[in-house]
Amino acid sequence: MNNTAPVPALVCGEIGLVRSLGEAGIPVYVGSYYNDNIAWYSRYCAKRVQFSHSLSRDFVDRLIALGKAEGRKMAFFSDDDRAVLTFSRHREELAPYYLFNFPDHALVDAILDKRKFAALAEREGLPVPRSFMPADEAGAAAIAARMSYPCILKPSHKDDWWNPRFAEVVGEYRKAILVESEDELMVMYRKVVQIHPDVVVQEYVDGDDLDLYSVNMYLNAAGECLASFIGHKLRVYPIHAGVGSLVETVKDEEIQNAAASAVRKLGLRGHVNIQFKRDRRNRALKIMEMHTRNSLWAYLATGGGLNITAVAYGDLTGAPFQHRNGLQYGFKWIDLNKDVKALLDYRRTGEWTVGRWLSSYKGDKVFHVHSLRDPLPFLMDTWFLAKRSFMHHNTRGSAPHV
Repeated sequence: MNNTAPVPALVCGEIGLVRSLGEAGIPVYVGSYYNDNIAWYSRYCAKRVQFSHSLSRDFVDRLIALGKAEGRKMAFFSDDDRAVLTFSRHREELAPYYLFNFPDHALVDAILDKRKFAALAEREGLPVPRSFMPADEAGAAAIAARMSYPCILKPSHKDDWWNPRFAEVVGEYRKAILVESEDELMVMYRKVVQIHPDVVVQEYVDGDDLDLYSVNMYLNAAGECLASFIGHKLRVYPIHAGVGSLVETVKDEEIQNAAASAVRKLGLRGHVNIQFKRDRRNRALKIMEMHTRNSLWAYLATGGGLNITAVAYGDLTGAPFQHRNGLQYGFKWIDLNKDVKALLDYRRTGEWTVGRWLSSYKGDKVFHVHSLRDPLPFLMDTWFLAKRSFMHHNTRGSAPHV
């Protein structure tokens, strides 16, 4: 083994992290629970690692086995809350094999659990919507009787609703469910608790999808911010309660300052992702959720000139490397598969026309999957999508792919 070679980065996540590291000349191992993770097919993937589910003990054991086999510490990166939570919980066992930078585990757990985060944010005086955590149907009814409407229902952890039964019991998957009345809240509550019992009832922040922003930061062990960028969500899918499908880099001092204030109050370090919504009634900023991990669209910043993932790698390993560090504003990241679906729904609501949709693609951009420099992930994504579609139409009662 050549120990003078760059330290490998183990990525438990999506293609954006792999490309960000690979384009900086960093060797990348890609670990995944899913057999159809397209990141395995990237030109930058030096080694594929099959893991068990990231919430399992076997996931930890395989991380340790990989570390022992490698013979030197690897840098750990993930854009998956579940992988981050498990890694953080077992950090003492994993520390001999991996380089990482997380806050204390109690803080990681409190931030990634929306029920705990609501209580933490209230204690620290963070600008969050009022949130309530029903323990049972009686508690939900008491909350419903005093809520202002509309309000939203969302899971304690975002993956709590990643269940094949969700479409059958609740309807089309979305990150949060908007309800307009007390009766509707109780109807939806009874449905979602069949999927997972831990839910949050939250005050609705008035605004549309154009009022959504995400601040992404990397802070060293001393809490000093080494890199930061803001993504403005122009479209999401599912619309009004989904993930970004078209995101643009912007400069906004008010949002940046609000994020920096929250980070200081909580004493955070490592990767931090803070989701904001600007209330269009009074323009106030509200923190909708927070994560202690890489952004799902870290490649937006990489394409725009700020490789925040490579900055983190340099901090963890102390290795010098060449990378651009000047962020271009107005640079776009597009998840084309989701954005086409989003257009169909936005047309029905009258929020976007085909002409405006096409015009929004003007300017410098990168795509989530499509890349001429790294084409195989797109080809495999097309194959996997066709395969899943065929199985869905030809297997009665089959579970949808999550």
